[in-house]
Amino acid sequence: MRFQFQLEGLLRVRRLLERQARERLDESMMRIRSLEHSLDEAARWSRQTASGCASKSPLPACELHFVETVLRQTRKAISQCERRKLEEEQRASGLRGIYLEARRERKTVSTLRENALRQFQIEQSRREQSSLDELFLGKLHRSRNTPQPASAEVRNDGSQEQNHDRNLT
Repeated sequence: MRFQFQLEGLLRVRRLLERQARERLDESMMRIRSLEHSLDEAARWSRQTASGCASKSPLPACELHFVETVLRQTRKAISQCERRKLEEEQRASGLRGIYLEARRERKTVSTLRENALRQFQIEQSRREQSSLDELFLGKLHRSRNTPQPASAEVRNDGSQEQNHDRNLT
């Protein structure tokens, strides 16, 4: 007899939902890492540019104005990127909660399946033991209730003698 879990379809759905939630969480975490990388590069570029302008010989006004405009735009982009990162972190936090809930639900159904499988194995073992016991008892019962054929002994004079007493042990 084969094990059949009645909630197998539900378990598949729970596994699918957990996997999808995990993939969405992973995508969100990748976006956060990408934003962090962009922020680091922009901040580094901004520091290098600002220190480069300060350490060099005096720049013409138009170049200085251009550098200041680019730095301002960079700071504005950094601010927007930090805001997007914060939003993505909040989204990731919500997705983490959804993932943990999906995981908990899948584990609940998995635990039910494991318990049902364990119970099935116990019952299967009992059925097998019961059939082995019945088989043994049936053979034992038949061997005790079936009369043994009498063995014939040959006498020295050529006639046969039936010996029933020896076979009844």
